[in-house]
Amino acid sequence: MQGLTQEDVRHTFDNGLPSRNNIGTAIIVGAGLSGLATAYELAKQGTQVTVLEATDRPGGRTWTLRHPFADGLRAEAGAMTATEQCHYTMHYLSEMGIETEPSDLVDTDFMYYRNGIRIRPDRVDDHAEALGLHADERHLTVADMFARYVTKFNENIGPEISQLDWNPTPNLLELDQISVRQALADRGASAAAIGLIEPLFLEMRGGELESASAMAWARYESSPRSFSTAGAQWYKIKGGTDTLARALADKIKDRVLYRRPVVRITQTEDEAQVTFLDRDRLQTLSADRVIVTAPFSSMRHLNLSMAGLSAAKHSTIRRLKYVSVLRVFLQMRTKFWPEDRLMLSTDTAICTVRDATPRLPGPRKIIECWLTGWPAQAVASMSDDERVNFALNELEPMLPGARANFELGTSVAWDNEPYAAGAYILPERGHAELMANTRTAEGRIHFAGEHTAFEPNGGSMNYALESAIRVLLELSAL
Repeated sequence: MQGLTQEDVRHTFDNGLPSRNNIGTAIIVGAGLSGLATAYELAKQGTQVTVLEATDRPGGRTWTLRHPFADGLRAEAGAMTATEQCHYTMHYLSEMGIETEPSDLVDTDFMYYRNGIRIRPDRVDDHAEALGLHADERHLTVADMFARYVTKFNENIGPEISQLDWNPTPNLLELDQISVRQALADRGASAAAIGLIEPLFLEMRGGELESASAMAWARYESSPRSFSTAGAQWYKIKGGTDTLARALADKIKDRVLYRRPVVRITQTEDEAQVTFLDRDRLQTLSADRVIVTAPFSSMRHLNLSMAGLSAAKHSTIRRLKYVSVLRVFLQMRTKFWPEDRLMLSTDTAICTVRDATPRLPGPRKIIECWLTGWPAQAVASMSDDERVNFALNELEPMLPGARANFELGTSVAWDNEPYAAGAYILPERGHAELMANTRTAEGRIHFAGEHTAFEPNGGSMNYALESAIRVLLELSAL
């Protein structure tokens, strides 16, 4: 069913998905949340489903690290949060019997680390000159700056910026042609003010304000999912984010094949075929339909010459940008810093430093160094040991005692993950022209995943799950 809207998908989902469809067999590429949810729902409808997953685990970019940490500590390498507005995520959590708890990203002891000192967000005026704020910004708190340069302007864009069905209007398309940094500068924000309010965008811009679409940013900041409006309604999944993926995978465990990387997709008028590696052999499966949930960044390595894809789809697969994220996790023998819930936005290469285990019992803790953009790309070229040592070198001036308390560490560079090749989509300028192409079905091949969402921003479990429901409706309408 082409032409589905966000509201169509939500309405049908809330009123009950079709009990059956006309699809006898389906192959799903990727066992991330969208692939697992699609397979789970298709299996309930009686479709013979096979899920091909390149790695040895379900979840894709929902990845909870439990090794090599001691004392039951864990940390999130990928997706971390859900809000009350994450309708599909909350539905599947409830259906799987999984509980939530308050997110670690809200109610933190957040501070800036600038020029070697810690600065509270409500006391930036004490350091205004050193920071380089404009004269008319020096009496403002960070909240005041956000209201001046973000909230006030976005409220004047028009009701379309926050309505449920996303349909870019001429006003929004104009914003899509400029970057977030340009939009903020045009509104009068100094470089220092932009640097102070950027952490409130969380990771949605990935440190790429120069290329990120102002349209996508304005849409996100005008939604209840915005980190700037975060409150008690922000949650994390109890026991680890990958608990949801593992629960869905358990429902269809006889249908998921791990360590089966796909290398080629083809189709004819009568069927679609997927070729994959099975240890040291090439295998090919045929099905009525193929649902590709793998990121476009990884699809660039597949042979699609006989897939029958349109020129627009090929172009979108090549052009869609993914955010560079690298996360270093350092197990510390004890909590040697004064804050209960440490979170620092720094002017160093490690970008963000936080206690990744504020609610887990001690004495040991995990400090996370969260790099995005070009610093993440640079450090990704290092070995794991080199990354850990780099992070400790950067961390010691901020948290004296880091080296003395360090026990072990590990890291995840999403650019280097071969079947992800990036963390989540970065909607660059001109993103609007790509959006419909990401999700448009091509013959017998359908597309799901956070990059195919109706919303112009990625990085959301909810968008991935919504895309699964959209594909189910496409298949039911055949």
